[in-house]
Amino acid sequence: MKFRVESQGFKMSPSLRKFAREKLGSLNSYYAEIQEIEVTLVMEVKGAREVVNCILNIRMPGRDAYVKSTASIFEDAILKAAESARRKLRKRKTQLENAKRKATPNRRVSAKKASAK
Repeated sequence: MKFRVESQGFKMSPSLRKFAREKLGSLNSYYAEIQEIEVTLVMEVKGAREVVNCILNIRMPGRDAYVKSTASIFEDAILKAAESARRKLRKRKTQLENAKRKATPNRRVSAKKASAK
């Protein structure tokens, strides 16, 4: 799995880059076919306060997953994005498993469906 971290509007520290790799590297355990994770951190000024956006683009076969989160500090934005991506990946994996199960010709038929025929 490739991992790319970018920043816009500021220079990223090595410790922040390491934190992002550490927290987002575990997403591979939820969906094994991830090819690349792109992390973009953007600092914006809204009114009198600074807001950090963390944008994840997770490349995998089929459709890519896109996650965006907002927080006041970098670490919170990364953690929120990781949690949201984890939920998305688990949902996709469940949908694929269900589709595969329905497509299998030799699956078990429940007693209720068998009696209805």
